[in-house]
Order: sequence, then structure tokens, then C-alpha cells
Amino acid sequence: GDLLLVDRSLAPKDSDIAICIVDGEFTVKRLHKYKGNITLKAENPEFEDIKVGGTDELIIWGVVTSVIHQYD
Repeated sequence: GDLLLVDRSLAPKDSDIAICIVDGEFTVKRLHKYKGNITLKAENPEFEDIKVGGTDELIIWGVVTSVIHQYD
């Protein structure tokens, strides 16, 4: 239920939270770049991390700059 403010003009950096498209599926994850490898880390422990491999299509759609929490 949170709202995300996303800046599409920013170049993604290590540890940024980003809107990503992996093989046609949208996801919001924290980027981790290490020695040429990219892992999309889940903030929620109920979701698995995504290790982006050579055959995966990864599009980084934008970088999250703010989160607005909604209250009921």
C-alpha cells in the first residue's frame, strides 16, 4: 500500500532501491553490484533475492527516491 517516488533520470548505483524488470516481470528490489554480478535483494525476508544471470533480461526502470506510507 506504499507509494514510491521514482526518478527515471538517475543512474542506478550499488545499494539503490530500484524498479526493475527481469524477464518481463516488474519487481522492486535493492541493487547489489559486485565484481560484475548483479543481485536484486529483497527487503522483505519472505521474498527471495534474484541473481541476474547472463541469460536474464534486466531493465532498470528507475531509482526509488522516496516512500510514502499510507495509513488506514
